Amino acid sequence: MSEKPSSAVGIAGLAMSTAPGNAGEEAGPGQLDRLAQLCRTANFARRHLETVVLYDANLTWTSYDVLHLTVMHRPVDTGVVAALAHISKGSVTRSAAALIRRGLLRRSVPAEDRRRSLLAPTAAGWALNQQLRGQLIAELTTLLDAQAGTGRHEIDVLRHLITAYH
Repeated sequence: MSEKPSSAVGIAGLAMSTAPGNAGEEAGPGQLDRLAQLCRTANFARRHLETVVLYDANLTWTSYDVLHLTVMHRPVDTGVVAALAHISKGSVTRSAAALIRRGLLRRSVPAEDRRRSLLAPTAAGWALNQQLRGQLIAELTTLLDAQAGTGRHEIDVLRHLITAYH
């Protein structure tokens, strides 16, 4: 049996803080509904950005996140990437292996601890990350601006989340 993730309380608190109402209002079911909406909104945004931006680069959100975190924290241990991305170490390993085959990352093993695996971006990985980051920001801006007032609940929640933590 696996251990419950420690971030679950933080996510529930975030979901609760994104919805209007009093602190004690609708405890339990209301909080769960807000958390479910938060998850659906995150899935909507992720799928949209994967389809519109990352598809042409042959990346998923997970593989982009592994690339981006490696660029930001170079060199970085695969376990650290897993913790930062909130994904399994196996998912990091699979994504990293694909990125290494594409020449976007390189892997090294420190002499002092052969059990560790460090990732670092190549020049091509660095450049792709910079290009995609710009495209993702532009698409997110377009999504939030173009869809204003359309009544799409996912976009309204996404807009609220982004502006509330700006």
